[in-house]
Amino acid sequence: MVEILKKISDLIDTYNSGAWQSVENLRIMLRELSNNYYYLTKINIEAFNEHNAVQYKHKGSVAAGIILANEQFPELRITRKILYATSKVIDAMRSELSIIKTEN
Repeated sequence: MVEILKKISDLIDTYNSGAWQSVENLRIMLRELSNNYYYLTKINIEAFNEHNAVQYKHKGSVAAGIILANEQFPELRITRKILYATSKVIDAMRSELSIIKTEN
């Protein structure tokens, strides 16, 4: 997961800096970011399944089960937040490519 997060962060930093400079580089970055989004989604799904297993197998109250699951699988919330933010950057990159295409 650390590798995927690093790659996502690097791609977003490059996009934000404007260092991509060409349509082809932007397309490559978008493809890489989309691929890493997919891999992070897989991690999120695994964490979700594990989180739910702990939550529903807990013998106490529902609230206690949720708290226990949240403590054991903090990556669920983290990946959910990063996936949302990454999807917004992917949308921005697509829009930028569309604008460039329209201008040319």
